[in-house]
Amino acid sequence: MDRLWAMEVFVKVVEAGSLSRAAARLDLANASVTTCIRNLEAHLGVTLLRRNTRHVAPTDEGLRYYAQCRDILAQVETAEAGMAAGGERLSGTLRVEVPIALGHLIIGPALADFAARHPDLQVVVSLTNSVDDLIRGGVDVAIRIDRVEDEGLVARRIYEARHVLCAAPDFLARHGAPDHPGAIDPKHCLGFAASLAAPLRPWQFRRGEEAVEIAPRGNLAFNSSDALLRTAARGAGFVYVLDVLAHSHLAEGKLVALLPGWETAPQSFLAVYPAFRFIPPRVRAFVQFLTAAMRGG
Repeated sequence: MDRLWAMEVFVKVVEAGSLSRAAARLDLANASVTTCIRNLEAHLGVTLLRRNTRHVAPTDEGLRYYAQCRDILAQVETAEAGMAAGGERLSGTLRVEVPIALGHLIIGPALADFAARHPDLQVVVSLTNSVDDLIRGGVDVAIRIDRVEDEGLVARRIYEARHVLCAAPDFLARHGAPDHPGAIDPKHCLGFAASLAAPLRPWQFRRGEEAVEIAPRGNLAFNSSDALLRTAARGAGFVYVLDVLAHSHLAEGKLVALLPGWETAPQSFLAVYPAFRFIPPRVRAFVQFLTAAMRGG
């Protein structure tokens, strides 16, 4: 039995939560994966997985072995990458989760350069605002906002964002530019709601001891910052969005930033990945890429 290959199969089964899903990810027949796991359990003399008709889950011994396998495979990847001429050669598959607006506006376009630098690495990106279990989903790196409460994950801050109030030049020509948050008409404010059932997110401004909160009451609201920016660029009203998302619209003059002397609500962007002893080179490289992409580098 090829034990290193068996470790790779076992890791994929744990992360997929299913023998058939693991087989699909490995491009193997279901029977091959099943046989591999049985042979591995026989070799080790322990039960690694609990099985039912729909799902598999690691036993306590399986969880310990899974963490050790991840570390061993990461060390192997590091050794192989270091043998490449001119530095590390990244290969394999990297599965990534990115918030939808961030993926459309920042990460997606920047990935073209990352892919060109690492032609042997396949990056599979899922754009989603859901916060799911990384290991169960087989995700190598994800971007989360503000906090991560799972102790089994490493979270690295890659960008500290602030909200910015902005509007299109033609809208400001018609309605004027406010010199104070209190001068903003809530009926001209485009709203953001996380879901159809969620309330609209308030806009918060602070300058010294003075604090102002605005409840948007415009007749348009979205669950997408990308949609908000595109709609505001058509002159539909004011928007209150994260600076990193608005950057290209502001740079191109489609929108104008307002009230620069006021502080707004902050949000931290975090790169998150499973907390194993050895981090694969492709994960380290991608976190470095995310940091540069978020900061405009």
